[in-house]
Amino acid sequence: MIGALLIAATTVLTAAAAPPPADRVAFAPRDGAALPVDARFVDEYGRALRLGDLVTSRPAIVVPAYYGCSNLCGIVLHGVAASLSASGLEAGRDLEVVAVSIAPLEQPADAFARKKTIAGAGDGWHFLTGGKAAAARFADALGYRYFYDEAERQYAHAAGIAIVAPGGRIVRVLYGVSFPRAELVAALAAARDAAAPPFVAAGAEARTWLLCFHYDPHTGRYSFAALNAVRAVALAAALGLAGYVGYAGRRRRTR
Repeated sequence: MIGALLIAATTVLTAAAAPPPADRVAFAPRDGAALPVDARFVDEYGRALRLGDLVTSRPAIVVPAYYGCSNLCGIVLHGVAASLSASGLEAGRDLEVVAVSIAPLEQPADAFARKKTIAGAGDGWHFLTGGKAAAARFADALGYRYFYDEAERQYAHAAGIAIVAPGGRIVRVLYGVSFPRAELVAALAAARDAAAPPFVAAGAEARTWLLCFHYDPHTGRYSFAALNAVRAVALAAALGLAGYVGYAGRRRRTR
């Protein structure tokens, strides 16, 4: 019994592994950064456009992603949808949501399929794909570093969104996969304010979000820090139960 518990506890611990190297995964725009508004992409319907066409009159939530991602990207997009619903803001009326694929081989069909999975993703949501050069310019503007894991056939990448003012100026970066209503509303309000100061990089704080996720190189999957906390609690409970079973057995033998 104790052996089984310890094996289970060991399994819980070995599910955790080191995150990808910090110098290969990042989301940290430079001070005063702006989107490459002349970069050309294709939307989910196959229509060619410039990135700047989507940030003309309204602020935008810009989501770096790739549509074949089975982990973070979908969670981030669902998080955006949930936050907009909670805030009462509507894409296409108050703002635009622009997802941009970092994977140069993805096609409009991939973008369209991803859009269909996001509840409430209407005309104000745009899912773009582009060639290698356009994707690289977009990622560079966001300070967005990622790498392709050949073994797992997927990208190790950051989680978060950029809030962009009309014209393409980056105003805020919100890290993670859920975006509190008040924080999102304040960031979008700053994007509407022409007098708002230019973006200032968060420095060391920009890397803190990496601790919120756990990357397992054996499975290629990310999990929440909260899940790791649950694992720790489960381990403590297993060890506590093992200790109790041992103590009870010793008492019975003594009697």
